[in-house]
Amino acid sequence: MAGFLISSCSPSADPAPEAPPASTPADPALNVAQAAVEPELAAAPDAVTESLSAEAAAALAESEKDPASTPPPPVTPEFDFEDVRRKAEILASRDFQTPPGIPKEAGALDYDGYRRIQLRPEVALWSDATDKFRVLPDPRGYLFNHAIRLNVVADGNEVPRPYSADDFNFYDLPLPDEAKKLLGFAGFRVVSPLNIAGKWDELISFRGASFFRALGAGNLYGASARGISIGTASPEGEQFPYFREFWIVKPVPGADSIRIYALMDGESITGAYEFTVSPGPETKIQVTATLFPRKPLSTVGISPLTSMYFFSPHDIRKNTSDFRPAVHDSEGLSIQMYNGEWVWRPLFNPKDLQVSVLADRPPLGFGLVQRKRAFEDYSDIEAGYHHRPTVWVQPKTGWGEGALTLVEIPTANEYNDNIVAYWKPKVAWQPGTAYTVSYDMKWSLLTPSMPDVATVENTFAGVKPGATQQLFVIDYDHIPEALVEGAEADVTTSAGKILNPVIKTNPETGKIRLSFELEAPNTDVAELRALLTKGGKPVTETWLYRWRKE
Repeated sequence: MAGFLISSCSPSADPAPEAPPASTPADPALNVAQAAVEPELAAAPDAVTESLSAEAAAALAESEKDPASTPPPPVTPEFDFEDVRRKAEILASRDFQTPPGIPKEAGALDYDGYRRIQLRPEVALWSDATDKFRVLPDPRGYLFNHAIRLNVVADGNEVPRPYSADDFNFYDLPLPDEAKKLLGFAGFRVVSPLNIAGKWDELISFRGASFFRALGAGNLYGASARGISIGTASPEGEQFPYFREFWIVKPVPGADSIRIYALMDGESITGAYEFTVSPGPETKIQVTATLFPRKPLSTVGISPLTSMYFFSPHDIRKNTSDFRPAVHDSEGLSIQMYNGEWVWRPLFNPKDLQVSVLADRPPLGFGLVQRKRAFEDYSDIEAGYHHRPTVWVQPKTGWGEGALTLVEIPTANEYNDNIVAYWKPKVAWQPGTAYTVSYDMKWSLLTPSMPDVATVENTFAGVKPGATQQLFVIDYDHIPEALVEGAEADVTTSAGKILNPVIKTNPETGKIRLSFELEAPNTDVAELRALLTKGGKPVTETWLYRWRKE
C-alpha cells in the first residue's frame, strides 16, 4: 500500500519540502523560459495603452469644445481575485496541456543537493523594505518539477517577476549553465518576524502541486494543506492539480497581513484562489476558491489536510524497535460537529489502507491536532515533534452536503505523509459549473478552538493481563469535581461486546480515567465510541477508535 503515500516530510527540525507522493510519477513542469502566455490569459498592455490614449485624445478634444462636459479620466481597474477567476474559467474551456519537463540534471538532484541552491539575499522581494513581509522564490529541482509564473501586484498593477539564474548561488552543484537558465521557479516562501523582532522566519511556503504549509509562532513545519484533492485513495488513482501562477499583493506599510492569488490547473479541474495570511502565535489564513471542473468529478476533497502518523502509545500494534515513545506530526483528528458535539479520533498507521467517514454534515470545525507538547512525549532532539503545528479548518460558504473523510495509509517510516482529512461533496461536480468555497485556517502550537467539555489527554491500548480481551484506557484532562460525581460511562461497539467499564480518579494526577474491555473473538474490525455523561449531557468529548485484529 505504500503507493498511496501522499507527500514527502522530514523527521528533522529543518523544514522539509512539500511534494506529491514519491510513488507518483515525476510531474512534468512548465518551462518558464519557453512558455508562451496564452492571449486570453494575459493582458496586452500595448493595445490597451493605445486604446486608452485614443479615448483620452477624444475626450480632450470634446472638453475643448465644452469645458462643462469634461469627462473623468479613464480608470484602469485594479488587479484582484476576479481577474484570476476569469483566467481559471478560460483554462477550463480547454483541454489540459501537459507542461514541458524539468532539465534532467536538476531533477536528478537529491534533497541535500537541492537545498544547496540558495537565493541571493539582495534579490528577495521587498528586501529593501522594513515592513513585515518578504518573499523568497524557490527554484525547481529534486521532487519539484512544476514551474510557476510569479507576479507582484503593487498599486493595483500586476508586474511579472521573471526567473533569472543569476538570482541563485548554485555553488559547485553539477548543473550545466543551460540547465540553470531553464530551471524556473518551483514556488516561494513568505518570511516575517514571526518569533523575534528583526529575525525573518518562514511564515508560509507554496511548493509542489497545490501544497502549502504555514507556521504559527514557535512551530516547526509538520502538517500540510492542499488547494484541492482529486481521487484520494480511489481505485482510479489520485490526481495532483498544481498552482501554475501566483500574484503576490505588496502589503501597504504597516499591514498585518499579506494577500496571495493563485491560478490552479490540472487534468480534471482549474481554479482561482485567494489567500489572506495573518502571522502570529496563531497564524490565520482566509481562503476563497472558485473551481471549474473539466469533467464530472465524484472524488473531490475540499480543504484537504495531510500529515504523518507513524506510531504512539494508543496503537494496538506496538513499535518495539524505536527508542522514542511516539513519532507523528499529528496524533488525532478533532471535530466540532454541526450540533456542537466534540469528537476526538486518534490516528493510526494501519496494515491496510482504511477510509473513515466521520460526519455527513459540514462541521463547525475540524483539524489535525498535535496535542502533546512536552519533549518527553517524543524524546527526539532532531525532529522536534512537540513543535509541529495543529491545523484547524472552519468551513464558511459553499460546502454543502457531503462527508468528512479520513484516509489512513500504511507507512514503514516517518518520511512520508500518510494521513489525509478532507470534505467530500455528496453530489459530483460537473463541467460548466463554477463551485465557490471559503474557509478559515489556523496554524498554531495550541488547539485553535477549545472544546467546552473535558478533552482526551491519553489513550492506551493493549491486551488485558492474563486474558484475551482488548483493554482500553482513556485519560481525560481536568474535569471539575462537581461534574465527576454521578457521571456515567457511555461505551459502545459496532461488533463484539463491551465489558467492565470503570471510571476512576487517578490518585497521582487527580484526573479522571475511563477503562473498559472489548471481547470480539469473531470479528476483525470494531468501531468503538466512548464518552462520559451526566444527566444525559456530555461531560467529555466523544472518543472514537477503530480496532482491528492484529
